[in-house]
Parts: sequence; structure tokens; C-alpha cells
Amino acid sequence: MKKIFLALSLLIASYSVFGQGIMVAGKVGTSISTIKTNRANDFNYKPNINFGIAVEAATNDMFSLQAECMYSIISSKSEGTTINLNYVDFPILAKLTFGKKERFFFNAGPMVSILARAKEKGSVNILDGTLSPAENSGERDGMRYLNDSNFSMVFGVGALIDNIMIDFRYITGFSDISRAEGNDLSVSRFDITVAYALVF
Repeated sequence: MKKIFLALSLLIASYSVFGQGIMVAGKVGTSISTIKTNRANDFNYKPNINFGIAVEAATNDMFSLQAECMYSIISSKSEGTTINLNYVDFPILAKLTFGKKERFFFNAGPMVSILARAKEKGSVNILDGTLSPAENSGERDGMRYLNDSNFSMVFGVGALIDNIMIDFRYITGFSDISRAEGNDLSVSRFDITVAYALVF
């Protein structure tokens, strides 16, 4: 909870520090993700949804700071087992924008993600690090095997045309999300989102 409050505080602080112009946007899209591991075979990329809000505060026409709160569902499959991880993401992005009517941008920055839900389904136990046969192939809870938070870096490009914003991002996880000894897991993903933006 402390990490969530800290991220929300940074979101609010952007209003007072970057007060030249404010944009608020509702976002929805897809996360095409994989989990990198040192134990099992590489995971396949799988798509799932993400949605949330973004607040952008600009100092001038070129530079701005964008803070977001996103709910993302990360899905990936290996060894016949599908893993679904739900995260609340808090990226803080520096943003460079070019153009007048049609505006194009680059953004980059850190992201902290808070784990909200973790499930695996299939014939092999992966999240506990054993890679042992599962007693049942139904959905199993994996929260106790994973860390509460994840740190990533975000790199993206996009465009804002009228009130529609399209964003393409690559997100690479720097932290090990697993609590199991010797079971290194990290998340990488491509996010594609569409947003409706209001500029004040």
C-alpha cells in the first residue's frame, strides 16, 4: 500500500511542478507479454488486456511529464502451463513531442508494478520453482511464490491526432518477480493502447 500511495503522490505532484498544460486520458489496449526464466523453457508471447488513466503535465510544447495508473493482465505459457499475472502499473514517463496539429512523441521512464493476482493453470508447477507435475491441471493460486512488486523500464512512441492518442511501448522488467530460491523470473512485454484525451 505504501508503494501505491507514493506513486499517487508523484502523480499529484506533477500538477504543481509542470503547470503549463494538463492532459487527462482514458486508455485501453493490449499487453503482449512473455516471462523470462532460468529454469523452464522460454515462455510464449500471449496477448491480454490493459486499461487505466494517464495525466500529462507540460512545461512547453516539446517536453512534458506523463504519469499513469494502469491495470494490466500479463499472460504467458510454458511447459503446458499458462500463467496469468495481474498488476497495477505506475509509470512515470518523460515525453518529447513534435508537431502542431498531428503530434508525434517519444517517451521513456521507470515503472513500478504492484501484484494484484497470480494464477497458473496446467500440468507443471512453474511459479513455485519445482517444475514438478501438478496434482491437478486446474487453476492454482501463485501469490505466495511471487514478490509484491516489480520494477521495469518503459520505452515508447506514439501519436496524438485530435483527441485520439495511440501509444506503442516496449517494457522490460529489471527485477526478479519470484520468491522461490533459484527460480529467476522477469516480465517483458509490448503494450499497444488507444486513448481519448482531454487537454486543458
